[in-house]
Amino acid sequence: MPPSQQRRHRRVGSHTVPPHHGSRGIRLTQQRQAVEEESDNDAEIQSPSSEDADGDGDTQMGGVGPDSTRDLIKQLVRYALACEFSRTPIRRDGIREKVLGRHGREFRKVFNGAQEQLRAKFGMEMVELPVRDRNLLTADQKRKAAKSQSQKEAASNAYVLVSTLPEEYRTPGILPPSKVHSADGEAAYTALYAIIIAIIQLSGGELSDPRLRRHLQRLNAAQNMPSANPMDPHSPSEKTEFVLQKMVKQQYLVKVTEKGQNDEEGSTWHVGPRGKVEVDNESIAQFVRSVYGGGTEDLEKRLEATLKVRKRDAAPPPVAEAEEDGAAHGDPGPSSRRRSGRRAAAQAEEEDDE
Repeated sequence: MPPSQQRRHRRVGSHTVPPHHGSRGIRLTQQRQAVEEESDNDAEIQSPSSEDADGDGDTQMGGVGPDSTRDLIKQLVRYALACEFSRTPIRRDGIREKVLGRHGREFRKVFNGAQEQLRAKFGMEMVELPVRDRNLLTADQKRKAAKSQSQKEAASNAYVLVSTLPEEYRTPGILPPSKVHSADGEAAYTALYAIIIAIIQLSGGELSDPRLRRHLQRLNAAQNMPSANPMDPHSPSEKTEFVLQKMVKQQYLVKVTEKGQNDEEGSTWHVGPRGKVEVDNESIAQFVRSVYGGGTEDLEKRLEATLKVRKRDAAPPPVAEAEEDGAAHGDPGPSSRRRSGRRAAAQAEEEDDE
C-alpha cells in the first residue's frame, strides 16, 4: 500500500487506526470515505457554476416563473404608458433597467406579452422608431460617427405607442385629445406639429428656416403659439421658438445648422423619427384631401409624386351624397371616416329609426 494511503487510513476523526487492524479499522475507514463524499456533493450543490452568470454578470436563477413573468409584463405596460404620457421614447435600455432588472434574458417574452396586453386592452402597440438619417448629421457629427462606427447600428432600440384601431374609429369622438394639461392645448399642439410635418414633407422632406418662418407667419404663429393650457389667463401662449425646441426634443422635428459660405450659419428643418411614425405620408395625403374637399385627378398625381402614396382612383363623394347612399344601402360611405364621433352616433340613430 502506498504511504499516502497508509497515512489517510491511520487518522479517522481523533482516533489513530493502524492500516491493518482488523474489521474495526476497515469500518472506520469506510465511514470516513462516506463522510468525505457527502461533503464533496454538498459543496458542488452550494457553489454556483460559472455558467450561471450571463454576459451582464447577473446570476440566472433557472428562468422566471409564470407569476413573475405576468408581473414583469404588467410593469412594462405601465412603463410604456408613462413614457407615452410624457412623449418620452420607450428605450430598450430603460426597459432592462427599470422593468426587467436581473431578468434581462426574458426581454423577448415580456415584450411580446406586453404587446398583447396593449393591443387587447388599450388599442395600442409599441412601434420601433426609425434610425435618424445619417444625411441629417452635421460635418462634425459625421466625423464623430465615423470614429465611433455608430453608423453600423441598424436599429434605434426605441419605441413609441401608436393606435391599432381601424381607420373608421380614429375620430375625435373616440380618440379625443389627451388631457395632459388641457384638451385644448393638446389639440393645438398636435395640430401645429402635424401641419409643420406636412409642410416639410410636401416640400421634399427639407425646409429652410426662412421658409418655415414665412409659413408660420401665414398661420399667425410666427411669434407665439398656444401654450399647454390656452385657457390659463396668466400664460395662454408660449414663444414660437420654445415650442419648436420642444418639438425637436420630442423628436417630431430635426433642425440641422451648418456653416455655409462666408461662415454664415444656415438652418434646415426635417421630420424627426417620432414625427415619421405619428404623421406618416398617408396621413398627410388624407389631410390634404380634406383641405381640398376631396381628391381630384391632378391632386392625386401630385400626392403620388411627392409623398409616394397610392393614388386613389376616384374622389370620395360629398357628405350629403354619402348620407343619401347610407340611407339607401345601409353603408355610410368613406366620407364618414372624417366625421366626429357625435355626428356618426347621430347618423347611426337615424338609420336605426328607419
